[in-house]
Amino acid sequence: MTPQNLISPPLPENAPVAELSLLGEGARYALLQRLIPVLQHQIMGNFQSMDMITVMMDRRLQSASPDLDSMRQDCALLGSVSETAIKSVIDLLTWVRPKPAVTQRFDAGVGECARLLLNEFKLKGFSIVNKVSLVPAEFSSRALRSVVSAALFCLSDASTAPATLTLQARMLPDGIELSIDLQPHEPPHTSAIHASGHRLLNWRDLELLAAAEAVGLARSDSGARLTFKRPPEEA
Repeated sequence: MTPQNLISPPLPENAPVAELSLLGEGARYALLQRLIPVLQHQIMGNFQSMDMITVMMDRRLQSASPDLDSMRQDCALLGSVSETAIKSVIDLLTWVRPKPAVTQRFDAGVGECARLLLNEFKLKGFSIVNKVSLVPAEFSSRALRSVVSAALFCLSDASTAPATLTLQARMLPDGIELSIDLQPHEPPHTSAIHASGHRLLNWRDLELLAAAEAVGLARSDSGARLTFKRPPEEA
């Protein structure tokens, strides 16, 4: 069943645009605060291999007769690894400052969100099972990243026990529906599963983020459904 914590008053229908915009920015900031530690961990991981190579090079330099051929190979490897790491970091930083016009495959976008949050959720006892595959349709990268990751945070934050979050996609005539189902682990328990120091994301936050990206949002019996509409010329 849908966690009771997800039940919240509907957004005011006649709320001023400026007020809704301000609320939306607050929701986006709350999401960013949750994503920053995850992104930092990923960035540090990208440079870990560089540290290992430099340590190995330093040891070889301590030799009375350094092997220059091996050093040249190490330098070439370090250059290749650093180039890959920099590209990866630049891509991760687009999560912080996304470009609205950039698109990506639906399956790639959902998979990216699942992989990014996988280890973070494991620390809280949650599992993410991504069953979305082979959906080549292109959608806004910002919409996929912000709404899918916010939905995962929202559902896990509302849960009172560790659970499995399963993502599945269904083709629609004019778009794609992504369902995220939450199934508590057995036996259920109520241990502390939420990290301290940040605000939990609620259904209102998810509503605002989905509305800002023109993504349909509805509760299901076990979680949430997100509807991504294709642009009119592609539908």
